[in-house]
Amino acid sequence: MVRRLFRDDAPTSDDRVLYPGCGTAPFAAAVERVCNDEGWEYPSGLGVETNPEHLTEARARGLQHVEFENQDFLGDDMLDAGESEYIVGNPPYVPIEGLDEDEKTRYKAAFNTAVGRFDLYLLFFERSLSMLTPGGVLSFVTPEKYEYVDTATPLRRLLTKDDVHVEEIEHIDEDSFTGLVTFPCVTTVRRTENTANQRETRVTLRDGTTHTTTLPTDGESWASQVRDADLEDMTTGATLGDVTERISPGLATGADKVFVMNRDDVPDDVNDEWVRPTVSGSQLREFDGPRTDSVFVCPYTEDGDLADEDELGTTLNWLESHRERLEDRSCVEGGKKWYAWHETPPMGDILQPKIVFRDIAKEPRFWPEHEGDIVPKHSVYYAVPQDGLPMDELIEYLTSPEARMWMEAHCQKAHNGYYRLQSRVLTDLPVPAEWADSFQATL
Repeated sequence: MVRRLFRDDAPTSDDRVLYPGCGTAPFAAAVERVCNDEGWEYPSGLGVETNPEHLTEARARGLQHVEFENQDFLGDDMLDAGESEYIVGNPPYVPIEGLDEDEKTRYKAAFNTAVGRFDLYLLFFERSLSMLTPGGVLSFVTPEKYEYVDTATPLRRLLTKDDVHVEEIEHIDEDSFTGLVTFPCVTTVRRTENTANQRETRVTLRDGTTHTTTLPTDGESWASQVRDADLEDMTTGATLGDVTERISPGLATGADKVFVMNRDDVPDDVNDEWVRPTVSGSQLREFDGPRTDSVFVCPYTEDGDLADEDELGTTLNWLESHRERLEDRSCVEGGKKWYAWHETPPMGDILQPKIVFRDIAKEPRFWPEHEGDIVPKHSVYYAVPQDGLPMDELIEYLTSPEARMWMEAHCQKAHNGYYRLQSRVLTDLPVPAEWADSFQATL
């Protein structure tokens, strides 16, 4: 990463290199090693870190070119720290769940990238870009997720502004950080005075292949460009979202150990009308389809309303025996009735013929559920085709090479080459032209 930083211009003593969230100073040490190897002058350096133990270890390295400050890189004090010709580092990966309410409020007020379920490394990108001199270079190792998740839309816009050029993205081994699976990439960015919009980015994938591409400038996902998928011929004017009534994950009860059981284990006092078949993602693979031996005790009517206690009959007695566990759920603390599920099931959609599939899959597979009586668990997604669209034809298309290529180009990656088949992504999957014509005729 350091050699990449100095690839076009060797540093001089007049240059400045910034190490945001410098930790124990591995990048600063690398700068001195590279400069010594090449006979270059040291730039002046500033390392910023909030962890005192890390700072002690960084200072103990005895590095000559850098001063270390106990300072919050995202704090207002950094606004007066000046610009740098070089910025390099491994920003902290801290999801929004790791922040307290005061931090969330402060960051949302100060950063354009602090939207949705933001991660701190997005904010480090934004602050660093604002501190980069014209012609300056930034190199960060971060999760690749910023390339395609909705939360990173503002960052993608920043990285494709007229005066910013993403020169290179290199995807490195998913287990590069011991004990963590982060799908990391190294991104090299230059602040440029060239305001040309169409600039190419060199991309290296994990299989070692390389290509160049032009990244979208509107904040949309970079997935298809980064993964080098030629998908222009798939555009037809209609999408999977247009020809389905609903694409959603299954239901989360907040207490599956209570509500889910084998059919043979259903207690005698649970009335059959409150029992519905269910399936999990692992069971789809195990049973090669949605028909399993698992059931939900489902206290909801076919209209999706939570049944009143006096409607439940002896099933209420069984629920009462688990009341302490059921009351100890966040949804109840939030105001739901003690035997309600974490999510209210949209029964009008669920109790229809539908297609079911696992939420995480290496090779996406889709199964028909013709009877329309299964209530899927949260690890199963379901798609309800519109009337007139044959389910078998839809499944055949979803398993076609073209559709699979589109999914691999757009879906978020999970561990070991798996993909997350999320509804917000699949909704945009282009569908065949004849379906598009039918959809437009319906409109």
